[in-house]
Amino acid sequence: MPRPSFFQAYKAPIAVMLALALALGGLAYRRLNVALFPEVTFPKVKVIADVGLAPTDRVMVTVTKPLEDAMKQVPGLRLLRSTTSRGSCEISAFLNWGVDVVQAQQLIESRLNQARGNLPANISISVERMNPAILPVMGYTLEAPGRSPLELRRLALFTIKPFISQVEGVAAVQVQGGRTKEYLVELIPNQLAALGLGPDDVQTALNNTNFVQSNGYLADYRRLYLTVTDATIQQKEDLENVVLRNDNRRVVRLADVATVSIGEQPEYTRINANGHDAVLISVQRQPAANVVEVSAGVAAKVRALRAGLPKGITLEPYYDQADFVSEVVRSVQDSLWIGLALALVVTALFLRSWRASLTLVLTLPVALALTLAVLYFGLGYSLNIMTLGALAAAIGLMIDDAVVMVEQLHRVGEEHPGATPGEVVQRSVRHLLPSLVGSSLSTIVIFLPFALLGGVAGAYFKVLATTMVVALICSFFVAWLGLPVVYLLLSKQPKAARPGAPANDDFGPLDAPADATTVAADDSLELATGPAAPSAPLRGAPPPKPRTTTFRGCARSFATRPTAWWASWGSLGSWRSSSRGWPLAFCPRWTRAPLCSTTIRRPAPASTKPTGCCAAPKP
Repeated sequence: MPRPSFFQAYKAPIAVMLALALALGGLAYRRLNVALFPEVTFPKVKVIADVGLAPTDRVMVTVTKPLEDAMKQVPGLRLLRSTTSRGSCEISAFLNWGVDVVQAQQLIESRLNQARGNLPANISISVERMNPAILPVMGYTLEAPGRSPLELRRLALFTIKPFISQVEGVAAVQVQGGRTKEYLVELIPNQLAALGLGPDDVQTALNNTNFVQSNGYLADYRRLYLTVTDATIQQKEDLENVVLRNDNRRVVRLADVATVSIGEQPEYTRINANGHDAVLISVQRQPAANVVEVSAGVAAKVRALRAGLPKGITLEPYYDQADFVSEVVRSVQDSLWIGLALALVVTALFLRSWRASLTLVLTLPVALALTLAVLYFGLGYSLNIMTLGALAAAIGLMIDDAVVMVEQLHRVGEEHPGATPGEVVQRSVRHLLPSLVGSSLSTIVIFLPFALLGGVAGAYFKVLATTMVVALICSFFVAWLGLPVVYLLLSKQPKAARPGAPANDDFGPLDAPADATTVAADDSLELATGPAAPSAPLRGAPPPKPRTTTFRGCARSFATRPTAWWASWGSLGSWRSSSRGWPLAFCPRWTRAPLCSTTIRRPAPASTKPTGCCAAPKP
């Protein structure tokens, strides 16, 4: 009994592994984060300091210079770049690639806290590291023609912003535009002089108001009461009643020495939408959040919020990052379906085999699922423009590997119809494996230089190159191990030979008559050198004739010793001719083998005696 091939012996375990890869790929696709850019943290930390309306030269001396001196002590720092303007400064710290940016940010914050003693008292400092998550993923415009900008900003701050912040994955909601209400206090010099007060007294009184303070507990009849001092200013009258002085003779209020009016805080950025003032609302996501899910959640909240907005106020989106990502995902899906459809058309048109077409349909999703599983469970990547672009380019190579292997299996099966499916698979894989390995390696080598790139380009293209390499490796293993197993599962075992029928060798056509030396034409396309030992003659048959070679069946191309050669002619059939170029027989490819048997004598072909379906003229 012949020993089963590797694919026959391990057909069931490999099939289980393919099903497991398909399941893991589906799970990874559901869990993969979707973003516009890869999750790359750039080695850059930005520090922004605000000191009100201090002049630029003063900010340079009292804020920018001390902050730079403190940040220079952080290890791994490559470059400092600062921009100073009226009341604020912005410092960018560029670090070396490979430095832990999170640790560097903590060290910078620690150094800045140590330097706070040398900074102005009213300074506010924020420290942020640069990554794609700081970019807004959605933007809305709040418009209300005929309404006050004060009302629009107040609605955005106290109604819309808290509502959108409830969405899972939202990190921050920024409001830009509109106007902020402020109170204008205009002092009356004569009144101040008559009451013995100065501007400093008014400023001190205003600084000590507009607060909420807890005064502790009061115990009374076994109960505790929390006492709170509420000095907040809600309206104009509250500000006018602020007490400037109380000397038991007279209570001096702000309205006695100043005129209070309501105004708008100066804005240096003007925002218009559709030709009139508007308020912009930007949504930022958390670093590990899914852009598509965040966008869907915010859109659902906005739809619920529109029902409660006052009449005449509209909240419409002007930017949605999920649209770009969804478009890229759709393009990859289109590439997959179009490539799969074209592969099916090619296999159905040229191979005319439902088994070959079904093998492609079942194999390509496994290769793509295995790639997604490695990207998620092994590398922790997300679906972004770089990984999706690599997958879109790799789908064509996956289809190419699968089609080449399917064509080889189909070809060997047609050329050797009597062979078992296991023998066909073993023969095809042994013949095609070196070419498949070389093809995959030659493509993988192209992407290795991307690993040497540095900077921002290197950070992005490393993700693309890694995804491409993973896809090619997964495609190779599926085409090498998975596709032959699928072909075996879809193949039928050959029927047992009839009693008395000629025997069939492991690979090749039926055996030749016993009175001739037979060399079976196989896929190596080379006849054996020299005649083989003649078989024992049948009873009553004439003795074997010397120096004869019997050709049976049709092949694409065949090369022999100086006696004869077979030249392929397209996919229609094969011409057989002698060494002098005389045509001996033409075998149609669509005819089922065995087709014919042609015997050629050496050294000079005196005559030709064809048998079977082919007829050959005498030379």
